[in-house]
Amino acid sequence: MEKMTLSLQELFDARIFRVPDYQRGYAWERPQVQEFLDDLSLLNLSRRHYTGTIVLRQVPDSAKEDSSGRLYHEAHIVDGQQRLTTIVLLLNEVAAALGKYEGSRTLAEGTRNSYVEALGLDDQPIYKLTLNADVDRFFKSSILPPVPGIEGPPVKSAERLLDAKRQIAAYLKDAEGHQSDRERWLRNLRSKVISRLQFSLYEVEREAEVGVIFEVMNDRGKPLSDLEKVKNYLLYAAASLDLDDPRHADGLVETVNHAWADLLTRMMKAGLGLPADEDQLLHAHWFMQYDPQSRRWRGSRSIKQRFDLRNYRERHGDLLGELNAYVEGLREASISYCDIRRPGRELAFESLASDKSREDIVLWSLKLARIRVIRTFLPLLMAVRKRWSSDPQKYLEMLRVCEVLAFRTYKIWGANANFRESAMFHLAYEVAHARVDFTEIVRSVKREYGWRGIREAFDNFVDASKPHSLDGWGSLGYFLYEYEESLAASKQVAPKVAWAELMRELDGSIEHVLPQYIENQPEWLENFADVHEKYVDDIGNLVLSKPAWNSAYGNKPFSKKKGVFGEKNDDGSYVRCYANAPWLQEQEIAQYDDWTVESIEDRRTELLDWARKRWGVDSGGVSDSKPEAEYEDAGEESEEGEE
Repeated sequence: MEKMTLSLQELFDARIFRVPDYQRGYAWERPQVQEFLDDLSLLNLSRRHYTGTIVLRQVPDSAKEDSSGRLYHEAHIVDGQQRLTTIVLLLNEVAAALGKYEGSRTLAEGTRNSYVEALGLDDQPIYKLTLNADVDRFFKSSILPPVPGIEGPPVKSAERLLDAKRQIAAYLKDAEGHQSDRERWLRNLRSKVISRLQFSLYEVEREAEVGVIFEVMNDRGKPLSDLEKVKNYLLYAAASLDLDDPRHADGLVETVNHAWADLLTRMMKAGLGLPADEDQLLHAHWFMQYDPQSRRWRGSRSIKQRFDLRNYRERHGDLLGELNAYVEGLREASISYCDIRRPGRELAFESLASDKSREDIVLWSLKLARIRVIRTFLPLLMAVRKRWSSDPQKYLEMLRVCEVLAFRTYKIWGANANFRESAMFHLAYEVAHARVDFTEIVRSVKREYGWRGIREAFDNFVDASKPHSLDGWGSLGYFLYEYEESLAASKQVAPKVAWAELMRELDGSIEHVLPQYIENQPEWLENFADVHEKYVDDIGNLVLSKPAWNSAYGNKPFSKKKGVFGEKNDDGSYVRCYANAPWLQEQEIAQYDDWTVESIEDRRTELLDWARKRWGVDSGGVSDSKPEAEYEDAGEESEEGEE
């Protein structure tokens, strides 16, 4: 491992750079880019500025020759891609700005040739920087060219690239406007970047050395995520293994890099590229496979302690096997993780493409995701899918069990999101290690949620003999949307309003048929003068509605809200009324002749009868051989002291 200090001009001399696919995408956002630009603004042309550390690995036999006969050797950027990418973006914009001045066009062209793109002997471009696979095409087609392509950013890192390009362009435009000699200012800025920025360069021969570097370096600008720390420790361990055949350690390095490239690309495409998403994958896999005790989880430190080299003296061969198993297990877990977190995307559950259960699995995965307690069930669902990979019906049944119990527990009873989390992690561990069969695990999950308090809360909820409401939009919205889906299914159609559209229009999406304010409204006061407060928020009086339609209803009489199907305004548009509404449940309300106390109670009974079937313990294909009464002991015991 060799270290030296270089200027940018020296760093780019005879090198072209590539970001390996196992690295994360471009991660800098506006604050980091602005800090870099501010540093440049304050930098005097007579001073040098230490810009950070660059770690490179030379790629053998990678020489390329440009049209002038100059040779370049490819180097993989192990560390420093954020800085180098931002600098290339800046120099690309500086070259474009200089090109507007006749006296600087040659300098502009030279800047592009040296730091952005040269011309090869075959008349094909030699790009000085190639990014990882998920974003490189966009980088070269829409970020670097003077006239960008029409392609939009495919992933989040591409959005950050585009935002950084725009931020830099705006910075140059604003700064130029404050200069008496704009051309000279741009020339000076270019000189600062290529000659005054200083980098500590480490060059490594083997990728296994990368982890060693990160174990001893402390001067990194942006903190490593836990996922990066785990990767670096794995590479460090690979470099430290004492094996009869060193090629086995190199094989581990290759396995790590391929796994990280695979899982980072998958997560980025699924929109799960945040450190919090990576952390969730790490701990869900860990709880499932290695240790279900969440209180012992310490992020990357837990993994380093589990595979500590000091615990494998004279047993490095065993450690090699365990590390390979961990890496492959995490890569495989990332598939399930992305499918569970983003079930609505096109590639979700791709391995089930030819299976008839895929559509139902996607549907029930979406339902569970909408309840927003997915962390509790993640390890279990990942374990079930892995254990019974050839029997997707078991995974589907577990999904349905989890959705039913999640709604009863977290939406009706109002439990905290981490309620019974520890117990569910233990069940996941049991499944992953084949200690229970499927029937046992279903019964165990039900038992964990079979507490008396939860059952009583659900029984009270579906008791139609008294006015009832659901607390919070999350519970009420989910309930009414599920009802909408059931109405659509009975007509063998899809809901006209998608869940995503409903999420974008939360404000005003709940319509009170009996209005919230009925003062000076004789039509409503006639039936509800003394009982308005009792019934206005009753579940029988609430219905999903488009906000614009809801606003149009106001506190009009029921006959006006109900309307007539097909009725149009003078301009040819449909009158906004229940009969014409896109929601089937509004159309159902339009079937009532009048809206009275009896109407609300009648609809309440209908909704709660449906809810009893929909979220009963044996509903939705969730079967159980024992009656719910057998969960009494678990309920009484658990009520004493929940975690």
